[in-house]
Amino acid sequence: MFAMLCGAWPRVTSEGIDIAALEAAVRDGREAPAALEAALAGLTAEVIAAQVEAGMDLVTDGQVRWADIGSAVLDAAATGSLGAEGPLVTAWRVASSGATAGVTLAQAVPGPYTLGRRAIEVAVANAVAAGEEPPPESRREAARGEVTVAFADGLAREIEALAAAGCRMILVEEPDAVRIGEDQSERALFASATTRLLAQAGEIHPMLVITGGSAHLAGPETIFAAPWQSVLVDLIGGPDNWSVVRQAPGDRGIICAALTVRDDDVEVDQSPQLVWAAHYAASASGRGIDRVGLANASSLAGHTPAHARRALTDLATAARYAAMSPADAVAAGMDPRTIQDARPVPANRAARRRQARTTTKDS
Repeated sequence: MFAMLCGAWPRVTSEGIDIAALEAAVRDGREAPAALEAALAGLTAEVIAAQVEAGMDLVTDGQVRWADIGSAVLDAAATGSLGAEGPLVTAWRVASSGATAGVTLAQAVPGPYTLGRRAIEVAVANAVAAGEEPPPESRREAARGEVTVAFADGLAREIEALAAAGCRMILVEEPDAVRIGEDQSERALFASATTRLLAQAGEIHPMLVITGGSAHLAGPETIFAAPWQSVLVDLIGGPDNWSVVRQAPGDRGIICAALTVRDDDVEVDQSPQLVWAAHYAASASGRGIDRVGLANASSLAGHTPAHARRALTDLATAARYAAMSPADAVAAGMDPRTIQDARPVPANRAARRRQARTTTKDS
């Protein structure tokens, strides 16, 4: 049982350096590129340290090197820069140089199916902006198939380089999997592209990451066509992803992305919902709690670093409770009504205390 960070982290250092502002200063010649690289390396180390301090054994760099990891890979592909010196391998080397011993450092990888869609959408938008007539739909779809396969092959080379550099886990982000639906051609394209992507993965543990909606209509034959060892599903933006959980083979790990991140200072205890989600996923197909994890359901990039850190603490706490027996979890601080009372547990901790007093009085 474990907790992990899903997606991006706020691009602000503990010293208050705004990475986006620093990037603009470098472009304008007001700052040296070395200052940006130093800030990025420092922020990467901070993000990893925050996860370790929260009690996570599986960590990432929070994708802080870029405003958008997909755009970074699109740019690299356009210049033929994917591979041994590609952006993902570079990011992993920087992160691993400062990572804490004994933790698993995973590298996020934009998925080829999503990148293929995005590349065509960008091309059409650029054509319209230039006053040109975009190609007809049929030609765009044919081009998308070719581009998707090209991304799969290019990223496969980068994954091979990641393996050679010592990376042992990749998080393949495919948010557009929620757009596959029941279309047979889309199902085939996703299955083909993701299978090609992992063709040279070697001993790397590949995790499929689906966020932003439900991908259940694609069917398990599509989702699990590639040899994913685990899958992370958004259960807040896509509650129908529980169908994916139930249909996943029992030997695949399931990460329940079910933590809602707040930007206010109201204390909210989401442990009851998270513990329930973890145990439900563990029960599906006889998976067992050892093959289950917890994560945030949406990116932390738009939140403050303080709120992002609180999210990590909440995830780690819920994961710790889920790994315990119910009695031990209650003794450690989990609300006892999570297992003893059928009534909903109030999320707000002040409301929980008021209800607890009322329950005691009634008894």
